[in-house]
Amino acid sequence: MNYKLINRLDPMLYLGLVLVTFIMPEVVYRLYLLDFSAVLAENQVMIVRSTALPLYFAAMAFFLLGGNAENAKQLNIIRYSGGLGLIAFAVFTEFNGFLVFGLAEIALAVVTGSQIKKEEVSGDYTTENE
Repeated sequence: MNYKLINRLDPMLYLGLVLVTFIMPEVVYRLYLLDFSAVLAENQVMIVRSTALPLYFAAMAFFLLGGNAENAKQLNIIRYSGGLGLIAFAVFTEFNGFLVFGLAEIALAVVTGSQIKKEEVSGDYTTENE
């Protein structure tokens, strides 16, 4: 997979997660806890749904910036910082699923970063002006 495809699929997966969060918060709650026998209490529904808003804004940023190599470099900065934020969120809460999401985002940043460097070396590098 090249970085352009990754930059298109990643936000689509997060938008799917946002939709599932609003439609079926109990499923997402189990995913976030990494405990598939967990039961969502009535007072926890809004907590789970409130996690969808930052994911939505991050997905929209990825859609808007995902086109060329220059923007992909900026997305990697977002991926690194967002991955660290997700890991920190997982450490301070019981939502261990965010640890997996954070590690996945950092791994995607490493993969796309190496692809962009290869593209720069080969001379196929594109900027916004081209």
